[in-house]
Amino acid sequence: MEVPQPASGDPMWAGKDASKGRLVVMICGVGGPGGGYLGEARVVYVPNGAAAPAVPQVSPAELARQAIDQMGLSAPDIRLAPSADSPHGATIGFPVWMWSTRSVATTGPVTRTVSAGTVSVTAIAKLARITWSMGDGATKACAGPGTPFTEDRAGSASPDCGHVYLSKASSGAFSIAATGHWEITWSGGGMSASEAMDLTSNALLPVREIRTLNSRGGQP
Repeated sequence: MEVPQPASGDPMWAGKDASKGRLVVMICGVGGPGGGYLGEARVVYVPNGAAAPAVPQVSPAELARQAIDQMGLSAPDIRLAPSADSPHGATIGFPVWMWSTRSVATTGPVTRTVSAGTVSVTAIAKLARITWSMGDGATKACAGPGTPFTEDRAGSASPDCGHVYLSKASSGAFSIAATGHWEITWSGGGMSASEAMDLTSNALLPVREIRTLNSRGGQP
């Protein structure tokens, strides 16, 4: 967009001779929320006979980063059975179930598209797996968010994501970390790439020991 000829002393021209050139407004930016536009305007002096400089383009990789930032990906929403807030927690020798609440933010897939001028980049994120660090030195890699526990399965092991503690924590509770491993791919502007993102959440799970006393009656 060209700027009209200046009035006397117009500061936009900064003393440049309007008879020997023109001012061109260059705007570069990206699509904003709701279809709006977020950009920056810059005024450039172009001498007569010279072509206006090309508007700088945002790189596809930069647009991909903006798309990923807009996804709102979350670490696993930890769920345990027995639950971490139950009166006694888990019991040594009995199965513990682990899973993450399913939502777009915690399991995906999530798709976002960002545009700048004629260039559009689309990024897709999918949860690949969750790695559970159980606090007792054991780790468990689960292919997905896991199976939610139901009361009819009490005493049985999780079909896809469980653990059995063999000892108590010295503090009375084990610190559990669940790390969601995301796989992200993007394409657009003649380019494509993939990357990984890890997001971690934490919980404490008390673990108790039940001792039984065996007595033999009727002994002389």
